[in-house]
Amino acid sequence: MRMDWSSMGSQAGAKEPEPVAVAEKNGTLSKMWSGARIFWHWAVRRSEVLPYPPVEISIEPTNRCNFTCKFCPQSSPSHFDQVPASAIEPDAVEALLEKIRASGMGSDLMHWTLDGEPFMNKRFHENFEVARRYGFTKHHFATNAMLLSLDRLRQLPSDGMSYVMTPDFCSDEAYFEEVRGTAGSWKIVLKNLIAAIEDPNLSHIEFKVTDISSYRFSDPDDLDRRFESLKKLFPASQRVSFHRRVFHNASGKLDSRLSSKDGYRVCPYPWYSFFIAHNGDVVACCRDLEHQSVLGNLFEQDLMDIWNGEKYQAMRRDLATKHPERQAACDGCDMPYDAAKFSLRNFAKVALHRMLIFNR
Repeated sequence: MRMDWSSMGSQAGAKEPEPVAVAEKNGTLSKMWSGARIFWHWAVRRSEVLPYPPVEISIEPTNRCNFTCKFCPQSSPSHFDQVPASAIEPDAVEALLEKIRASGMGSDLMHWTLDGEPFMNKRFHENFEVARRYGFTKHHFATNAMLLSLDRLRQLPSDGMSYVMTPDFCSDEAYFEEVRGTAGSWKIVLKNLIAAIEDPNLSHIEFKVTDISSYRFSDPDDLDRRFESLKKLFPASQRVSFHRRVFHNASGKLDSRLSSKDGYRVCPYPWYSFFIAHNGDVVACCRDLEHQSVLGNLFEQDLMDIWNGEKYQAMRRDLATKHPERQAACDGCDMPYDAAKFSLRNFAKVALHRMLIFNR
């Protein structure tokens, strides 16, 4: 079922939904209220200034990567010309988390994804000790799993902590090493993931393996076959699930995978998400790896001053008035034209898997 919210705008006399009277800070009712509030200011009011802090925040551990995927700007020789390669250290993470909590952001969930491979940061595990002190006990991040040895995983603090890691993979070894990994990497990644899934001492770590076959292949039957083959590579476990990827021309770096552009829908990211690079830059979204639209710097400014600053307001306004081309990171992105991204089913997936709306 799909709902077209592209034409919904400000309604005369309409009021923001009332908050849930009694809800735990990170309970289901609180998260549902937060989701309703986001929907109100994004889909109904098209608000430029928001009365709440971002509900999904991501910190980039490093912009270095050991892969040069064809679908990623890392494959460009000039990738580091604009943003030099570096990594964030625990004291800098603490400075960011202090400002995040000062903004009123109350979630216990933190994302650690933007550019780069997190385990290229040799002090990555130390960042979680800092995060725990600030009440962040649930963690999501992408990893290519090449460096995912049991020793590295055991460095992650476990008491009261949980992790969801989202490696991109596929069943076709030659294809994987052509478009994503390096020679011999497919076997290493598979071995690492299976070892982690089978280790009973890593029960606090969950894996969401995403099939990247659609980057090159498009026949539905072929994609189904490849997806089933991917699932058969792994042992049966409640700690691993499987998903499919649809590649978009996000940030104008890929050819569009859409056969046609079906209307325009307002991207919800600027109404709920906040992406912080290792150098403190706040960028437009998780696809703005080259900092095309820098909205502020959290080392230099307070979070709410950025969140409701002129640049964030301008981005919300440009997207709401159907002028994404005015934002460098949004120019050429075809996601607003993908009806599947704006289906109730997809929003439910986001609520379940990214916001953990039914997870205590």
